[in-house]
Amino acid sequence: MDESPKNPADDEQVETLARELAERLRSMPNRTELTDYAVSLLRESNEEADQAEQARTSVSAAAKGDAFNPIAFGIPLLIVGFVLVATGILAGPGLGIIGVAILMVIYGFLVAVFSRGKPTEKPDAS
Repeated sequence: MDESPKNPADDEQVETLARELAERLRSMPNRTELTDYAVSLLRESNEEADQAEQARTSVSAAAKGDAFNPIAFGIPLLIVGFVLVATGILAGPGLGIIGVAILMVIYGFLVAVFSRGKPTEKPDAS
């Protein structure tokens, strides 16, 4: 996990808030329960912040990559097309779906083959 650099002002502010909270809790009769409650609130807040950060990073990672995989869509379409052709009544639409599925699979293979970057050549160690 990538942590941001520490800011001394933030550290001081957190320490001040923690001391103030501790002083207030000491004066209360049910300080143990309230201390546990405060700690659980802080943990939940931290977990929510972590989840929000993970959601942002997963969305940005998905935006970088191609979310559409034509091969993954083409294969089930082929199966649906074959089932429609097998019924006999819906052979026309089934053949159309098979045609689209074949085009999607071919396009997926072409993208997979031609979208790869050129491998970097390593110098010979000899």
